[in-house]
Amino acid sequence: MLTNKVSEIMTTAVITAEPSSTIREVTQLMVDRRVGRVVITEKDAPAGIFTETDVLRRVMNRVLDVHKTPIRRVMTTPVQGVPQGTSIVEVLGRMYQGRYRHLLVFGDDRRMVGLVSMRRILNLVVELGTNLRDSRTVGEVVSGAVPTVAAAVPVTQVIDKMVREQIGCVMVSGGGKTAGIFTERDVLTRIALEDRDMGQVPVSEVMTADPLVATGSTPVQDVLATMRENGFRHMPVAGDGEELAGIVSVADVLQYAKALDIDDVVRKAWKEIEEFWESDENYTPG
Repeated sequence: MLTNKVSEIMTTAVITAEPSSTIREVTQLMVDRRVGRVVITEKDAPAGIFTETDVLRRVMNRVLDVHKTPIRRVMTTPVQGVPQGTSIVEVLGRMYQGRYRHLLVFGDDRRMVGLVSMRRILNLVVELGTNLRDSRTVGEVVSGAVPTVAAAVPVTQVIDKMVREQIGCVMVSGGGKTAGIFTERDVLTRIALEDRDMGQVPVSEVMTADPLVATGSTPVQDVLATMRENGFRHMPVAGDGEELAGIVSVADVLQYAKALDIDDVVRKAWKEIEEFWESDENYTPG
């Protein structure tokens, strides 16, 4: 239930690194451990966090010597967190309003005891929604316009677009159809550790080819389950014709979670989040 404590779903296996570690060392650690973030600690206390988004926005579009530059130069600080007794729905609200993908969890002594991610929330939503009879389809909750680039566009230009528009993925078109998807995870695993000049590499060489595409008539629950099973944060959605109607993202979990059969305390919290969602402020997931 979303009113349970965050300590019940957090992970205690938090991967850490020292502030003096180089960008290359921390990036390699993320790739080796297959994670999207590393907590940077100093004297056993969290000093910052380095994520896939930081790789995209603070490393790939700058001229840095990743073999010598310490991670403290590009990490996100201060790192955000919540007490371990915080309810899951409150944590989700904090993540949404603050645009956080990860939050540290602190014990009574303010020491880090774990970390909670949007992926963990996604798992919970899928599990709770298994037996729901929700008639909504993914076409009803899908995000708006689909950011698209041609397959021949150099990687550096694609990264500039993602940074400029503050988006976590783009669709890649080729031959008049969708050829692939290029995400922050692709940046981390396919180019961040490469020494090639990415201004000479077409995005088609490093994209994820032939991505799974949901139809607009697919139930939301089924799409979220597919995202969880495959580790996706984004999934393209087809329209009535051959063109894409949009991309469903982890942010759509927030929309969907309002349909869960939850008690009045949670409904009240979701009402506040819904008002924020429907305000003029825009939220673009990373």
